[in-house]
Amino acid sequence: MIHQSKRKVHQMKTRTTDFWLIKSTKAANVYMDEVAKESNFTEKHKGYTIVPQKLHRCYGLNEYEKLILVDIIAYMSDKDECYPTMEMIARNIGCSSKTVERHIKKLEDKKLILVSQSKNNTYSLPNYLHVHPYLLLSEKTHEFIGSVRKQVNERELTLWIQVVVNSDGYTAYTARLQRLHERRFSTDKFAETEILDSYAQYLTTAFAKRFPLDVNG
Repeated sequence: MIHQSKRKVHQMKTRTTDFWLIKSTKAANVYMDEVAKESNFTEKHKGYTIVPQKLHRCYGLNEYEKLILVDIIAYMSDKDECYPTMEMIARNIGCSSKTVERHIKKLEDKKLILVSQSKNNTYSLPNYLHVHPYLLLSEKTHEFIGSVRKQVNERELTLWIQVVVNSDGYTAYTARLQRLHERRFSTDKFAETEILDSYAQYLTTAFAKRFPLDVNG
């Protein structure tokens, strides 16, 4: 009897485990939409947050800056501003309010969010975010990675990119784009292209120096 009872418990555990191991056959975008709308147990915070990949994978932003920015966008939802407290954001992303405060200041300095001082800060997104310097330079970096990633070891490429993103050169190109971004003259589109082309050449030169032909083939 005891043996049969243990077997039944084991079978129940196996069935429970298997329930979560069944692969979904739906496209992720469709599936996540369904997950967001599901409300079997709570009516609170249904829905989802639209985050472009270029923001999700943006170089020049650390993990806290990304999480905080996404959380602020989530609070905005169908509005153009929001005012969550530091503690609210901290609870959502699992850190201290001091950490949130410090990284919100960094996002503000990078002009990725606008902050209006009041009893609670009011947050909004900057205009022309789609051509923000951090996003433009990051996407150009991803484009370059796609062109060379089969030539070198993936781990070595990752380490090299981390060095590039933290370099003075990367900071200088970001600053050049930032100065252009602040005035947004109609003629600046050409200057923007020139800066990004110059950056691509900078990456090509740096890559060749780090991975000379006798190493990468």
